[in-house]
Amino acid sequence: MQIGTAVSKPGTIQYGSWDALEHPTGHVEFLPVIIAQGKADGPCLWLTAGIHGNEHGGPLAVYRLLTQDLVDRLRGTVVAIPALSPGGLRTGQRSPYPITKDPNRLWPDGKPGKPLDPDKAPPSSVETAYTRLYEEMAATADSFIDFHSAWIGSLSFSFRDQVLYRTDGDEERSRAEAQALADRQGEMLQAYGHTILKDFPIVQGLDEDLHRSLSTAVLYLARVPAITVELSTGLVPDLAVIAASVAGTRNVMRWAGMLDGDMEPIDGIKVVDAGFPVRRCNTPRVKAACVVTHLVEAGDPIVAGQPVAEVRDVWGRPLGEGVLCSEYDGFAVGRAHGAYYYPGDHVLVSAIRDTAPLVAPYPSTFFA
Repeated sequence: MQIGTAVSKPGTIQYGSWDALEHPTGHVEFLPVIIAQGKADGPCLWLTAGIHGNEHGGPLAVYRLLTQDLVDRLRGTVVAIPALSPGGLRTGQRSPYPITKDPNRLWPDGKPGKPLDPDKAPPSSVETAYTRLYEEMAATADSFIDFHSAWIGSLSFSFRDQVLYRTDGDEERSRAEAQALADRQGEMLQAYGHTILKDFPIVQGLDEDLHRSLSTAVLYLARVPAITVELSTGLVPDLAVIAASVAGTRNVMRWAGMLDGDMEPIDGIKVVDAGFPVRRCNTPRVKAACVVTHLVEAGDPIVAGQPVAEVRDVWGRPLGEGVLCSEYDGFAVGRAHGAYYYPGDHVLVSAIRDTAPLVAPYPSTFFA
């Protein structure tokens, strides 16, 4: 296998670069490529990290995972790109030069191409580069993990995407294939072993271009199991979370038939199962400008009506009843940062009960 200048060699770890884009100053922005290949044939797992420049846990997890000891036991190939946004990592910015849009909203969405509008800017050089890279991923990947970091002190968790299917052909077959893919993704998430939650509802997700995130693009278009994992704190990575992520990734490799042996325990972090499906929700929100004292920690169970924060004015006097209560059952994924809030700000990212099906049709106008 060759990705950029990196060429696989059985039983070794090989390194190279993939040219992404040229800057007007004349130098080329490249992405680092690592290919670890066992001596025995097997599946291909892609690992990516560092697409958001303020999320540094993922690259460290990739580096800790890819050792010669792993390769000596490996069947198949691991392709890793630990720095998908070099400019962002250099500056610590989520959306770096030469773009202002979130780089994890620039991956293909499967819509038919349209003629360029001379009054609108064409796809950026970053988006064009990601489209080329996606094509190499889709041609080779049997499974896929994209590493991110969430918030200071949050749980380490992974997202379960709702799988969409098309209705403009054999709808029954498309739905069955989507269900099979959702089942495979569910198995992969269980193997990874961290807290699992769905993302925002699909209509909100499409509005916010979450379907154009990297792992979702691979899941929807390449139709291979793909997940986004969130490793808690971004700019000061938690070594316990990184160790648990490395163990979870090796478990995914066992699930995929790339490693032998029993599943490793996920130690050193909280893993929460509410006993029912949950999704991410930015809730509860304050109704007035206030100073907040959080009353729950990441991973704590929450029931509707439970106080989760104290709310005061700037003199320290209680506002209203002095507390903000949860509207839902579930658990805290992480606190919102800081103590000073404007009206409508959320104080927690919560995992709340979700009843949406695991597969659903694309909206009728999506491909129009």
